[in-house]
Amino acid sequence: MARQTAADQVRAKSFPIGLRGYDRVAVDAWKDEIANRIEALESQAPRDTAVKRALEEVGQETAAILQRAHEAAEELTTRSRSQAEGRLQRSEAEAEATIREAEERASVLERDSKAIWEQRQRLLEDMRQLADEVLGVADDAAERIKPPKEAGPTGDTTDDLPVPETSEDETIDQRGDAQQAEREAS
Repeated sequence: MARQTAADQVRAKSFPIGLRGYDRVAVDAWKDEIANRIEALESQAPRDTAVKRALEEVGQETAAILQRAHEAAEELTTRSRSQAEGRLQRSEAEAEATIREAEERASVLERDSKAIWEQRQRLLEDMRQLADEVLGVADDAAERIKPPKEAGPTGDTTDDLPVPETSEDETIDQRGDAQQAEREAS
């Protein structure tokens, strides 16, 4: 296995991709430029300590720049996650509050609707009872009060005319018909 040169190490270096940070294409281009410079320096015949030291410094600078880029990307990622979590929590709280309000409103409407129906039933029962009482009073009045004697066009008085008899069953049927018509109207 051949020894990996500093240029190869720079080219092979990879970093995790973050949501934000340095432009990846620009960093890759800079890595290639540094690697090319390192190769050029390494290919020069005289390898004195100054050249080696320069190469090490460039490598250290490159590593430091890349490390800062990585840290900046991590910081942006952490901050973005924190903001997203905060927004999510606020949204969940607002949704829960909206659901609670809707459930409370539905409960109030249900109670009001039930109360209205109960009141309607009471009113209908009162009206039926009142109708029965009015029919009873009318029947009693009809039995107690006789019409006055008047001469009709033929000279007959109302006492002379035959009065149709109504049985008790017919009176009850008439009341029932009136009540049935009232129910159908409501």
